[in-house]
Amino acid sequence: MRMIKLLTCSFLLVLLCVSALDAQQPNEAPFASLEKAVKEEQGGWAGDKSRLSAVFVAERKRLGDRFESELLNWLGSDPERHYWISFFLEAESYLHGSKSLPHLSLLVKQQGLSLVQGKDDERSRGYVVGLSITAAILSDELGLRSLASSYKTGAEALLIRYPELSVYVPAVSEAERRRYDEIKSATIRRGLTTVVADNNPAPFAKVAGGVVNGRALKMVLPLYPASARASGASGTVEVRIVFDETGKVIWAKAISGHPDLRQAAEDAAWRTKFSPTVLSGEAVKTSGILVYNFVH
Repeated sequence: MRMIKLLTCSFLLVLLCVSALDAQQPNEAPFASLEKAVKEEQGGWAGDKSRLSAVFVAERKRLGDRFESELLNWLGSDPERHYWISFFLEAESYLHGSKSLPHLSLLVKQQGLSLVQGKDDERSRGYVVGLSITAAILSDELGLRSLASSYKTGAEALLIRYPELSVYVPAVSEAERRRYDEIKSATIRRGLTTVVADNNPAPFAKVAGGVVNGRALKMVLPLYPASARASGASGTVEVRIVFDETGKVIWAKAISGHPDLRQAAEDAAWRTKFSPTVLSGEAVKTSGILVYNFVH
């Protein structure tokens, strides 16, 4: 009997030790589930925002009082995270019943802008446009009129100087569009509904993606122009594109690379076919970048 009691006590002690060890195991890293969802989603952040925002809301509930501090730490120096998370914090379609956090959203936008402000590459300027426009609208909603005007002035100045950035103008509701157009700006422009004049203006795209080579169903490679090869022209050419709801390219423009190679890259881009982007069950126009390498 005594032996049974000793064995029972030993067993209970083992159970307590195992439980203690289990309790010491660290929980899943903050937003690890969201990172996994982004990797699994076709197109990454450019994929199904309804699904990604649902994962984000679940993580927000799991973290509880730690949510804000863990979020700001996780965002780090990634402008794409800042851009989309700012929407997940206050856009009604992404809240999934959670409380809107407009002040935190504005802070995230401001931090995102600090990461890309003053950079010379086209993608960073695009983030400045998108973040500034949405920050202007949100600031105005919060009654911060001077701040809203400052953000709008910054966005408009870039769009006037670099018309190709119009592809980064984010999708907004009609009410938000009217609010933005009513914000005072130091620049002269006819409002968000106007695409800045260009010989070939980009059509409006609801989703702005990054490099989309991997999404092509039919990736057409450019022909290396004989004259360019003879002159020694080589290197990388980036082509900004917009494809429609069927995956057909409807606009293409080379934005970097050797001048003698740009036309060949654009010609290939026009003939490339993509899988459609589906947002909340609806196929939408999408912008992105095709990268071509010309090796001499």
